[in-house]
Amino acid sequence: MITSTEVVPISSGFSPIRSQHSIVDERQFQPFQREKYQAWTTENSQEPFISKSTIIESKSGSFKKYLTTKCIMSFLIGFIICGIPLAVMSALYGQKKTSSSSSSDSSSSSVSLPSQCTSYIANSDSTRLTTYTSCLDCFYDTSSSFTTGWYRFMNTAGTRLATTPPSYGSCGVSYPAWYNGTFPSTAGSTVTGTVCVQLSGNLCHSSYITTISVTNCNGYYVFYLIPMTTSSIRYCTTY
Repeated sequence: MITSTEVVPISSGFSPIRSQHSIVDERQFQPFQREKYQAWTTENSQEPFISKSTIIESKSGSFKKYLTTKCIMSFLIGFIICGIPLAVMSALYGQKKTSSSSSSDSSSSSVSLPSQCTSYIANSDSTRLTTYTSCLDCFYDTSSSFTTGWYRFMNTAGTRLATTPPSYGSCGVSYPAWYNGTFPSTAGSTVTGTVCVQLSGNLCHSSYITTISVTNCNGYYVFYLIPMTTSSIRYCTTY
């Protein structure tokens, strides 16, 4: 028995069982594509878009706050450095000024005044004022009515002798007398001056010039006066 074996090509004679996955499903093997992301907010995006201008504004605001804080701190430091020493200096100056004033007052009150500042003749006669003109030659400062001594003019008589030539008829006389000199500026001191008489248009008649003394009694003056040698002459006063 002869057995014949024929070689049959596989391609023509054999048909293998085709696999269920022999055909590649193109839907399952799609090529990978990188998604493109936008740098701004889309309608579907839930996160807010932060722009460059927003970042700049934020930094600007922070810088302004920093500058403000810096200015405030500089002001406070400057005030502490300059203000406190100035306040201390002002306080020391005020204390020194008060001390000087107190010392001055103390020194002035401790001045030893001469005896004429407490022992004088007080005169309050208002007819001695240069403004009194109601009576002519009604009063005289001759020895019969006027004595030598220290006089203090006060109250209605004024405070001192007239220092400018009074007019005719002033202080109740035809020939008024006035003080042509200076006043002592220091408490307790005494100066000498001249008393003039206005006579016949002559403001300081040479025949009636008298030398007197004036003492500063720390608030008022006293005058050492002598009687006039002629009638119709009188010492006139003012404030």
